[in-house]
Amino acid sequence: MTLSTGVLPDPPSSAPLVSPWALSSFWGGSAFHWLLLLLILMPADVVRFVGEAHKGTYLGLLVGIGAILALILPPLIGTLSDKVGKRLAFLRWGVAINVAGLAVMGLASVLLGGAGLTGFWVYTLGYLLVQTGNNVATSPYSALIPDLVPLPVRGRYSGVMGQLQALGQLVGAVLAFGLGQLGLPAAVSYVLIAAVLVGSAAITLRQVTEPLLAAQPGQHARWFVGSLGRALAVVAVLGAVYLLIEKAAPTFSLYMAFSLPLLVVGAVIVALVMEWRGTVRMEPHPQLATRLMTVFLYQPFLWVFITRMLFSLGQYSVQPFLQFYNADVLKQANPGTATSIMLACIIVGSIVSAIIGGRLSDRVGRKPIIYVAGSAMAAAAVLLLFAPNFVAALVLALAFGLGYGAFVSVDWALGSDAMPSRATYARDMGLWHVAFVAPQLSSAPQGFLLDWGNTRGLALEIPHLGYFIVFGIAAACFVLGVVLVRNIRGVR
Repeated sequence: MTLSTGVLPDPPSSAPLVSPWALSSFWGGSAFHWLLLLLILMPADVVRFVGEAHKGTYLGLLVGIGAILALILPPLIGTLSDKVGKRLAFLRWGVAINVAGLAVMGLASVLLGGAGLTGFWVYTLGYLLVQTGNNVATSPYSALIPDLVPLPVRGRYSGVMGQLQALGQLVGAVLAFGLGQLGLPAAVSYVLIAAVLVGSAAITLRQVTEPLLAAQPGQHARWFVGSLGRALAVVAVLGAVYLLIEKAAPTFSLYMAFSLPLLVVGAVIVALVMEWRGTVRMEPHPQLATRLMTVFLYQPFLWVFITRMLFSLGQYSVQPFLQFYNADVLKQANPGTATSIMLACIIVGSIVSAIIGGRLSDRVGRKPIIYVAGSAMAAAAVLLLFAPNFVAALVLALAFGLGYGAFVSVDWALGSDAMPSRATYARDMGLWHVAFVAPQLSSAPQGFLLDWGNTRGLALEIPHLGYFIVFGIAAACFVLGVVLVRNIRGVR
């Protein structure tokens, strides 16, 4: 659905199609990048900086700090892309900044690995550059599917994107295993990440033509600097308040962790009340192009955003701590290698289901695929806690991957279908991207909760209590996401 005043229509079904593999090439490189960085390199580096006792807290803090930028930048960069009428230029500059951040992280890991918190904060600076660059690149890039692909085949394109993401993750997991077996330094992994990221971006940049978009008049640089400054000021104030409360009440992070499910339920209740009162509707708000938050008054976008956030919250409740799970629960002698093998099983399952799920959703609709996929993910998350050995955990990881691949293959098509206007594709896709990354903020309280639960479990003779709490929250989020997908009207 589009606005009626001067807005270009969606691409017609007869329009020439860009190669789905070229279009989504950078998603594959980005998936490789984040798998190696978040799940293999960062957990190991954090242990070298701060030690075993505080690994969960500091890893969660690192991911949470990066998530702040991932919350602020996508809507702003997306809006800037809409204003200047460009997509691919942002991809070039974003990749350059991303690679610079990887260089800082790699040097900090190699040169400052035993420097304690000094090394950790230098490492954090590099991670902030990585997050900045990646968001500059991906926010406008995420609008290319709705920009260039007609609605009837978006499921197919979303499936290819899911498959390339899974392939990128699989290659990352295999390389992590190989590098671990060879005992190569972490610097090699950072160089490989940068090379793959640049190579995948080059394929997209060479084979995808810039969409024909009209630039909007105005002082775009001044608008962006002002908007970014205001957003950072709000974050600074909120951060200062958080630190003051944390200093006055050292258990505040624990309260935040326990209140997280209540906050999620509260947000869902608010959305349900808004719909019941007729605040959200099937027609875009008249001020959609000028007022950002009016996009949440468009019913399909509201519920796509909420359900995507729930699935991401479930994912980030567990994903950063998989290496710790392999070490503490499954008692693996080499948790990094064990995590690589587990991730490989997840990814193999997701490759099998990704392309099938995307194509099938073009025929039967998006929602039925998500119902099945989300249920499989929730069941696997719970059963992992009762896995008797590593082999059983790998079987469950494969089952989780089958659900995850089907979900990812449909999710992007569902989000593209729910955009209210082509005039604000990049902005709204950037805002929707917040639903992917905002749950990363939960990693800080979840990491604190993991450490607290495990310590408390030892006192109560309940082994691995922290993992039961964190994995249980993940499963609950998956289930709630499945239930609420049915609320999305106007989308099959």
